[in-house]
Amino acid sequence: MRRLTCAGLAGALLAVGCGGSAPAAATPSSSSPTESTPAEPSIAVTPEMGSPHVGDLAPDFVLRDQDDHELKLSELRGSVVLLAFVTSWCPFSEAEQPNLTTLSADYSGKKVKVVAVDIKEKDDGYRKYVGRAKMPFPVLHDADGDVAAKFTPNLAQPAIKDRSTVLVTSNLVVDPEGKIVFFTMVDTLHFDARLVHARRAIDRELARLGTK
Repeated sequence: MRRLTCAGLAGALLAVGCGGSAPAAATPSSSSPTESTPAEPSIAVTPEMGSPHVGDLAPDFVLRDQDDHELKLSELRGSVVLLAFVTSWCPFSEAEQPNLTTLSADYSGKKVKVVAVDIKEKDDGYRKYVGRAKMPFPVLHDADGDVAAKFTPNLAQPAIKDRSTVLVTSNLVVDPEGKIVFFTMVDTLHFDARLVHARRAIDRELARLGTK
């Protein structure tokens, strides 16, 4: 995983898209964004950016899903959790969406949970995301963006004033003890729509647990 020093942070974050407001959203540069997966995960959240980062406990939260069921992150302890921060208006969230469903199906029956968090959208935007595809996992509505803000390190895209939108189309993997073991922001130049690197992080955790 590429680790960024503070000196290299500003340049690398130029590749990050969809943070900020909806009109500023970037467009996947490849005609097939699933083909641009980099050899190593890029734009990794590191300690230089602040907390939370890999090695920290994931901040706990409670939100409701598309069926109005309440979900508390800490209640998923004992499973590996893929946590995806999404919006209806980001093209990278849209490109990743079917692959979240595929990943959920591929790990069905294993100790893996997929959870999407729709960031700071009104009901119509949230319903637009949920309505694009049948998703057999919770899509939580973080209507005010408070949960996303809790996961946003202070030095991740520091120029963006609305801290709740920094993590749009970011992915985390949380281990069964609640610790973050994988955390990347979207890289629009090398977009991993297929979640290749998140899958590898999940597989490492399952191997550690002896359940792969």
